[in-house]
Amino acid sequence: MKKIIVCMILLALSVRAGAQETTPKDTVRSLDPGMDLYKVALKQIDSVQYKEAIKTLTKAIKAKPPMADAYMAAAYNKMASCKMQLKDYKGARKDLQQSVRLAPDNMESLKYLGKAFFYNQEYDSAKMYYDSAFKVAHDDPELLLYIAELKVVGKDIKGAVATLGEAIFIKGNYAPALFRRGILKYQLKEYNYAIKDISDGLRVTQDTTFNLEVYSSRAKAYFEVGNYKGALQDYDKILQNEPKNEEALTSRGATKVYLNDNSGAVDDLTKAIEINKKSFAAYNFRGTAKSGLKQYVEALKDFDMSIKLKFDYASAYVNRAAAKMASKDKKGACKDLEQADQLGSEVAYKLIQQYCNGF
Repeated sequence: MKKIIVCMILLALSVRAGAQETTPKDTVRSLDPGMDLYKVALKQIDSVQYKEAIKTLTKAIKAKPPMADAYMAAAYNKMASCKMQLKDYKGARKDLQQSVRLAPDNMESLKYLGKAFFYNQEYDSAKMYYDSAFKVAHDDPELLLYIAELKVVGKDIKGAVATLGEAIFIKGNYAPALFRRGILKYQLKEYNYAIKDISDGLRVTQDTTFNLEVYSSRAKAYFEVGNYKGALQDYDKILQNEPKNEEALTSRGATKVYLNDNSGAVDDLTKAIEINKKSFAAYNFRGTAKSGLKQYVEALKDFDMSIKLKFDYASAYVNRAAAKMASKDKKGACKDLEQADQLGSEVAYKLIQQYCNGF
């Protein structure tokens, strides 16, 4: 009997001890449910589950007892970030205004509020918040990227490039700034620098995402410096992602002309024309490709259509002249070259000196 009583006492103590071991863990979880929900939301954001993260963050903000102001501001920031990903810029702005109210000197809140106004094309307000954020932190590369984007809107391209240079100096492998600077360098006709920046950005990101503007800018820069194989690779990438991209089809067709792949060029340019029957550039390049295949009658039809669509297209006159010259229509060729010369073509002037004396 005594043994039984002793066993019962030990069992009771064991159960009580077990309860004491688990109670503190349960208490810790229940003390700050908002933080638990916030951590869940961060994982959802990492998994690109933005709508789910917004729901979780809303619960975190409403949790009792409330989170500390700093964490509450962070929750509003994260929720705003999700809404911006979903293009709900007005909703994001409301969240960020709540965040700034809780933490007036929080650089992240000020920065993203400026970005929300930027997306809404309220540029003066965007600048005001960017300036406020910059006073708090001078060395945030993302903020500098946003400031550069605002300068682009104001047509200050060189200023934007300088600001992006600051961002890259702070964080040398900051791909968004490298991409943006590369695109702007292309616009400034600094083609080799554009190629380098964009290539560095793709190396950093390991080329895991597709950005049309990035690949298009590098492809055009490659084309301008005569690296047609590099241009072709980028246009291939674009068309893998956007098979009906008319501009890319036209540009890849032009690139293939320079690589003497005239049949491939005709295929691309025909697809471009099927998409846009008023593409004077596609007709011009297809005419050039057909000339390369010695299909002069068909080539002349394409050049005629190109000029019909754009009567002041100097390049089409020069290329039609070449097709006419190959067809032994020297008089017609020289007439086209004279027209191209009047339109400002330097190539036409040289060809007139070489082939058209006496006409």
